[in-house]
Amino acid sequence: MTEWSPSVMCYYNDVNGRQCCTTLPVTVYQPPHIVSISFVNHTGPMLEGHQYTLQCTVQDVAPVEHLNVTFYRGQKALGQLQSSNTMKEPVNESFTLNITPSKEDDGVQYWCEAELELGPEGPQPPPVVMSKKISATVYYKPQLEGTSHPDPITITEGNPLQLNCSAVGNPSPSYTWMLPSGRASPSSGSVLTISSVAAEHKGQYTCSVSNNVGNVTVKYNVDVKVTFLRSFHVSSFDENCADEPVFTPSRVVVKNGDPASARCSVCQHACINNNLFDVEKSVGVSTTNGTTISWTVDKMTEWSPSVMCYYNGDNGQCCTTLPVTVYQPPHIVSISFVNHTGPMLEGHQYTLQCTVQDVAPVEHLNVTFYRGQTALGALQSSNTEKEPVTEIFTLNITPSKEDDGVQYWCEAALELGPEGPQPPPVVMSKKISATVYYKPQLEGTSHPDPITITEGNPLQLNCSAVGNPSPSYTWMLPSGRASPSSGSVLTISSVAAEHKGQYTCSVSNNVGNVTVKYNMDVKGLEPATSTATATTTKTKTVQVVCFMLLFSALV
Repeated sequence: MTEWSPSVMCYYNDVNGRQCCTTLPVTVYQPPHIVSISFVNHTGPMLEGHQYTLQCTVQDVAPVEHLNVTFYRGQKALGQLQSSNTMKEPVNESFTLNITPSKEDDGVQYWCEAELELGPEGPQPPPVVMSKKISATVYYKPQLEGTSHPDPITITEGNPLQLNCSAVGNPSPSYTWMLPSGRASPSSGSVLTISSVAAEHKGQYTCSVSNNVGNVTVKYNVDVKVTFLRSFHVSSFDENCADEPVFTPSRVVVKNGDPASARCSVCQHACINNNLFDVEKSVGVSTTNGTTISWTVDKMTEWSPSVMCYYNGDNGQCCTTLPVTVYQPPHIVSISFVNHTGPMLEGHQYTLQCTVQDVAPVEHLNVTFYRGQTALGALQSSNTEKEPVTEIFTLNITPSKEDDGVQYWCEAALELGPEGPQPPPVVMSKKISATVYYKPQLEGTSHPDPITITEGNPLQLNCSAVGNPSPSYTWMLPSGRASPSSGSVLTISSVAAEHKGQYTCSVSNNVGNVTVKYNMDVKGLEPATSTATATTTKTKTVQVVCFMLLFSALV
């Protein structure tokens, strides 16, 4: 058999000249040559909760209308499809199925099989050809394991403490611990261990678990129970002081390495006579002129200096402490994403990190995150360290497609009050540009449904969409075949009757896809005018008359 649509008819003519006939249905088949499976416009790992399209391609099969294609996930059938193509000769046909993977799909294998169902007269069992199997890698954000800790966690001083923040995720998550002091812990594991708890370990611990898909944060409030009373000393002073010493200025703010000075008026109204008075200090020198003491420092090198002016009066000692703030502006301010590089995905959460290096005192630091010129949020540290530290501030963001191309940055301002430098020292980070990937979104107005067009006219189907990365277009024709057109507009220069049917436009990128269907109805040409019909009728009448005259002449 070399023909794909053979015709076989058996007939006889009876005595009355009538013919009786029966046609033999003949199906000429060819099993699939090759069956293959792939993802449409996607390679590499998939993201949990996003939609992807599996494509099963069957090559050189006939007749394709008898073909059943089944998609599988492992040994589980996901769906069965058939073609509406009535072509009898061998064709290449593609079948698609949308899937939305979950974390349980990580590592599973997808495949498809093509079966030619030719009925009881066909080969038994029917010809079946399977594709190779493709393994799936699914990325998903961290999910915590185990049971939660009580809140607060109460532990006796001297006992060990373990905080468990274990999580599963793909890619494998990383761990960042923030201590009650506001400093980052050197520990980068899922468990934070303190071998012997002390009073200073009391406070809130934060565990940030993240990968490049998302993150999760856990907070632990730890209360330390002290088992014994600590000795302490309370400096008392005479509440009956008639005149307290007065410093001018009342507060000193000085940059580390710069000079500083203040004057103390020991007694405003009462005469001190020969009573003792002085300035007690940890740095600098003092000189006395009557009841005024001048304190000076040529170069401030201490981060927590103590300066106290006092005198011994008739009723005891009176004293005043001078608040001294030694500061250092931020050395470097930088911004980055936590555990993420490259494009971001619309609707996913990411963490911005502003790192401020060598700043003191950090409790006076205000850090503001920006998106372009819009402030996203201001943060402060609870760290009371007086010496320079490196402090990290984080802010969660969920980008949209409007954020594609925007710039993120942060600035650190040391707010030291009216006694501090004006304006306050501000250091800005460099700006980082964001690339946001988002799935295709259709542009323009929709077509009517159905689209009615007169035979012979041109047709344009517009499926334009925006997306990042730029989307690709696949058109399926009413015949079930893929169109060679790969643009956003499908053009038919002259519509014919065979163009009637459903056209499908699939727009996709590696974030997602959208499908549009167009139902087209082709309207035939208007019938000829009544004059032409009358002329045709007259012509037929003349032909009949001529035939009758010829027949009479022959008889």
